[in-house]
Amino acid sequence: MVQWYVIHTLSGSEKRVKQLILDQIAKQGMSEFFEDIVVPVIEVPEVKRGKNVKTEKKFMPGYILIKMKMTDDTWHLVKSVTKVTGFLGSKSIPQALSEKEVQNIFSKLESETKDARVSKLYEIGEAIIVTDGPFETFTGVIEEIDYDKNKLRVSISIFGKATPIELNFTQVRKNS
Repeated sequence: MVQWYVIHTLSGSEKRVKQLILDQIAKQGMSEFFEDIVVPVIEVPEVKRGKNVKTEKKFMPGYILIKMKMTDDTWHLVKSVTKVTGFLGSKSIPQALSEKEVQNIFSKLESETKDARVSKLYEIGEAIIVTDGPFETFTGVIEEIDYDKNKLRVSISIFGKATPIELNFTQVRKNS
């Protein structure tokens, strides 16, 4: 029966270990025993050098999720990969995750990604400086944030009157 298991790896080697496992599966012709390998990461938006970029943060550093049929051969295949320190569970008997545990992990991963996305870049009420476009050098306050379109609605003062304008994330920087 195919089930989810947790592999412990050296921290920082998760993606490399995933690729090494995939290579071994292909080399040994055992793809029918393996369904999925997941390195749990959260995409976090950041502004670097005026550009909106996404960086990955590890959700479970040092761990990989693998959906596989556990046999002696598959166990040895995974254990023999460099930088794999073992399966979660006892030394000789890996502990499969229950469906509820798997659902919890993936739902937490999804909610953490959404939370990171919403809270990371800007906040409503935050002071900014316009760095590009016709309103360059103007200061303003964020009124709305649209993360799907990477846009901000900012209130700036033109001739003493508060005027709302729409700007891209890359056209502003925090006024600190």
